[in-house]
Amino acid sequence: MAKVISFINYKGGVGKTTTTFHVGCGLAMFEPKKKVLLIDADPQTNLTFLCADFAQWEKQVADVGSLETVYSAYLKSERKSLHDLVWHRPMTRPELANIDLVPSTIELLDIDLRLQSRTKAATTIQEVAQIHLDQRSILLRAIEEVSSDYDYILIDCPPNLYLATQNALYASDGYLVTLMPDHFSTVGVNFLDRKIKQLLRERNLSEQIVNPASDGMRELPYFLCFVKVNVTAGRMQLVAKEQMATVRSSALFSKKVFESRTDDYKDIREATTEQLPVYLNSPGSQNDSLYREMTKEFRSKFPLS
Repeated sequence: MAKVISFINYKGGVGKTTTTFHVGCGLAMFEPKKKVLLIDADPQTNLTFLCADFAQWEKQVADVGSLETVYSAYLKSERKSLHDLVWHRPMTRPELANIDLVPSTIELLDIDLRLQSRTKAATTIQEVAQIHLDQRSILLRAIEEVSSDYDYILIDCPPNLYLATQNALYASDGYLVTLMPDHFSTVGVNFLDRKIKQLLRERNLSEQIVNPASDGMRELPYFLCFVKVNVTAGRMQLVAKEQMATVRSSALFSKKVFESRTDDYKDIREATTEQLPVYLNSPGSQNDSLYREMTKEFRSKFPLS
């Protein structure tokens, strides 16, 4: 069974998609090579367009469907197998043959409203709990159908904590929060931690109500990693060092922060333009080395069972 990990932050522009892409490529490329499924749960579709160009994506969605197809089927009280939606080998480079993709579309933008609009009236606490779980287990049930085909399934979440992200969390074995070492990111991580723990408590409580035999104590392992660290003349900026040290020294996160990081060098921007991981577009560059280290640490933090 695959290890399912969500990449999460309620803020945009914090390297979440880039990190999902590079860790996924690293897992697939470097020994011991793993079979990886990338799931783009963000209506911005950036992870999808790192893997394929617009014309390829347009044909794939028209012919096969996207992640939105899973949610639309649920809203119609139907079932759509994720097996039918997986885009096998969307990237043609032989080094990336171990990567499959479930693409996104902009139609996911209003999925929260559509799911909420179909919420059934409930008259008992058990019915309320069951509806809560049903609406947040759509992706979990879909992933269960393909889990045995992969070693890792990585979900790129939208920059919020709404129902689409909650579906990713409920389907996950753990999650990784990407942070930039600036004031707003490091202050916001405390809020993010509280909110995610609250969501998981709500899941556990709902499961206990629906099934009193449930222990209700499940938690998700999680870690934080710093990305896009500011550098000047090849050296990390002082403010970045201070913000990273603040998070690392906090009682809440002292053992939760990756030692590895990535820097804000042009090699990442150039690789993104070429729709390639930095390992292939700029081998030997700064972030080639840094993302290799992050992938190695990711394996140790989220080991396969």
